Amino acid sequence: MSILPQLEKNKGTTSSALGKSLAQRALAGDIATLEEAVLLLAHEDKNVRAGAAKIVEQVAMKKPEMVAGYLPQLMAALNVPEPQTRWMAIHTLGMCATLDPDGAMEALPKAQEFLEQASGACLWGATIKYLGYVGATSEENAQRVFPLLEQALEEIPKQTKSVLEGFLRLLDQADGEMREQMGRYAGIGAQDEKPSVRAAARKLVRRLSKMAPANAERK
Repeated sequence: MSILPQLEKNKGTTSSALGKSLAQRALAGDIATLEEAVLLLAHEDKNVRAGAAKIVEQVAMKKPEMVAGYLPQLMAALNVPEPQTRWMAIHTLGMCATLDPDGAMEALPKAQEFLEQASGACLWGATIKYLGYVGATSEENAQRVFPLLEQALEEIPKQTKSVLEGFLRLLDQADGEMREQMGRYAGIGAQDEKPSVRAAARKLVRRLSKMAPANAERK
């Protein structure tokens, strides 16, 4: 049975209940539901596109291997007008990064674009998550995304918690210089007025303290 009629009736562009329900159907073995959702990422109706993106994102959260073969369709979804579809697509690309690092890294220019535009909190946050995921795949990719995370920290202060969490994701791939910079940012974050930022900063400090000193690694 096609999922299109259900998505066409979906009046809210981020109807979580419907997306989660249909994703569970796909996760239970109904691959046709996932395949149709991927096709509907290109539908003319924004509500259908966003609903389809929610399904794909929810599947990727549990089983990214089911979605990793559809990165070209997710890349195309980064160009649609509505931010809802874009933020779910870039988040999904990030979650698939360990399975196809090169494919996921193709979205890096769009990530930079989203950070530099007035994209809104949800798209900014999803983009920062994407950067953390792809940065965690290799030392080279960590080097490529780290400046963008620093840029977000400076230009989008309301996303400080997300950036600190992004640092945590790629920490194992960071070199000594990056870790030193992260330590400075964590020190500043530990003094933030927001409890959630302070908590993320303290977690980063704890992780950094357990790692080899910068001058002792990679010798």
